[in-house]
Amino acid sequence: MPIELILSPLMRPVVRAKALLFHPHRRSSRYVANIIDLDKTQAKQYVVLKQFGSGSKVFDVYDTDNGKYSIGPQDPSKRLFWFKRSRAVKGAYKMFSSFTTQTEKDEVREPVAVMRAGLRSNILLIRSPDAPVAELGWHVINHRVDANDSYRMFSLADGFTYQWTYLGKWLERITNVGEKESEVRERIGQVIPHGDKGFTIFIDESKIVREIAICSGLCSYIDQWNTNLEVGGIYYARDKTHVRWKRD
Repeated sequence: MPIELILSPLMRPVVRAKALLFHPHRRSSRYVANIIDLDKTQAKQYVVLKQFGSGSKVFDVYDTDNGKYSIGPQDPSKRLFWFKRSRAVKGAYKMFSSFTTQTEKDEVREPVAVMRAGLRSNILLIRSPDAPVAELGWHVINHRVDANDSYRMFSLADGFTYQWTYLGKWLERITNVGEKESEVRERIGQVIPHGDKGFTIFIDESKIVREIAICSGLCSYIDQWNTNLEVGGIYYARDKTHVRWKRD
């Protein structure tokens, strides 16, 4: 049984309280940041879809070939990555790559990343051919709100802060965080949901590691965008079929 189901009677009031705490900060944080729009002609496009017959247990990641296969190719074996859910934790997934080899000893494929969506989301990047060594390790995703929107934020070793927005579902790279009118938000990604089937993600891979962008996007898909409270989608889901409680 997922641990969130056991903790749900205790955590649902916590989610409500956290959502209420956002409101005073919204009133005291009115400013207009500088926005640099995403150039989608320079962005790679992927689609993240629930694997047929797996419920919410497995998400497959496909390259859309610049939109040619906007909802995935006809051959499901062409997946680049897949996420496999933990049996004990509803929002926890291991990310595997089709390009890694199985170990000869136990024939168990090692993950490239581990992620957990929830009130305290995080990502553990284990390996990536395009990631600097400094980016390997834990990345904690925090909450932030202002008068305009609510966000899921994390920092990388390159010195920038990144955030997923609730409105528009943009991935932004931020300079001068919290400096009001001096804050610059460069949009380097976006998610387009496909209901409870998954989502399409655009990524400027010259600005962020692909695996981190996809993992953090899945975190927001599960817990940020699937709730009217803008936080706590694990406990207050708008669509119950988004990520089911059922233990697969």
